[in-house]
Amino acid sequence: MKKKVLTLICTILCCVSGFSQRQQGVYLEAFGASTTVGIHYDTRFNEKTRWGGRIGIAYTNSSSQDFFDSAPEKTTGLTFPIAFNYLIGNKKHNLELGIGISYGIYSCKYNTNGYRLEETKNSVFGFVDVGYRYQANNGLMLRIGLNPGTALGMHDEFGETDHGVDRAAVIYPYISIGYNF
Repeated sequence: MKKKVLTLICTILCCVSGFSQRQQGVYLEAFGASTTVGIHYDTRFNEKTRWGGRIGIAYTNSSSQDFFDSAPEKTTGLTFPIAFNYLIGNKKHNLELGIGISYGIYSCKYNTNGYRLEETKNSVFGFVDVGYRYQANNGLMLRIGLNPGTALGMHDEFGETDHGVDRAAVIYPYISIGYNF
């Protein structure tokens, strides 16, 4: 039994050390694909490529009545951004270019004829990352840039819109701080 546990521990340590050879990071993002604020995991696909990806979870909070076509007074929710990206530059200073989507589950609040109503909606938003990224091999990661994006139409079985996010194309600035390992 001890031998099996020791073998399992050695296998896990070998896998973790193999993963640590490629650059990975965790960062907090304000605005951009996170809309309000989110936390993301980012990795290169292997130690020899500048191609990578990110996945995150974010909180959205908006008082904009044009977020949905139904014009809610307040919209809150969780979004799940995922993107592929490519880094151009040296090891520390990079131009980051990427493309991704963000799926969101939203709670929309309305006041109608003195009644407070709440409705749950979901939607998909496509975005592009264009920005500067500073990243040390093991340490600080900083990102700043722009996320042009647009709502991706979702339709029901009859080809009618399902009234997801219904806003024109926008450009969100973003700023991130995190840690590379």
